[in-house]
Amino acid sequence: MEHDILIEFRKTVKQFDDITEEGIDTTAKLHKKYIYKKNEYFSSIEEPSQLMAFVAKGLFRMFFINRKGKEITFGFFGENTFMSSYAGIFLPHYPPCYIQALEDSIIYAIPRTDCIKVWEDKPNMKNVIQKITEHNFVLSRKREYGLMLYDAKTRYLNFMNDYPHYADRVKIQYLASFLGVSRETLSRIRSAPL
Repeated sequence: MEHDILIEFRKTVKQFDDITEEGIDTTAKLHKKYIYKKNEYFSSIEEPSQLMAFVAKGLFRMFFINRKGKEITFGFFGENTFMSSYAGIFLPHYPPCYIQALEDSIIYAIPRTDCIKVWEDKPNMKNVIQKITEHNFVLSRKREYGLMLYDAKTRYLNFMNDYPHYADRVKIQYLASFLGVSRETLSRIRSAPL
């Protein structure tokens, strides 16, 4: 990893566990750099990813396609976040999701098999991966609860509070899908005084 990326990687990992610099550096050395152009897929039904990635630059969206062929945006991964098709990795018989670059992006990724080896050699890294997975699970639950409990305006305000740095980078149809509203409804919410 390049020096400035390694610094951000260390900071992000340390948010999840107090792990040694040696443990972080060992793991960082196993990551390979990948470049994605806008609209390219990190993971798809046809080619599910078995990688666990750190987003160094750019933005991705995770989505599913329902039985009617409609895309449902389920989440976003931006700089200094960990990205994976978690269901595809941890539940191999579960249909994988799509993860698509919304911008030209750079990630550093490690195959799941190498992660397992690191877990065996460095138990603290297993704790980090588990905490990252739990964190992403909580974010998806928060979205699901928001869809059930809050009106569209509150969901939008919560998104703006939680992800202010994504708001101008995400197309309106993807954000509307994430919030469970139509594009027209989201446009009305955005144009009304908050």
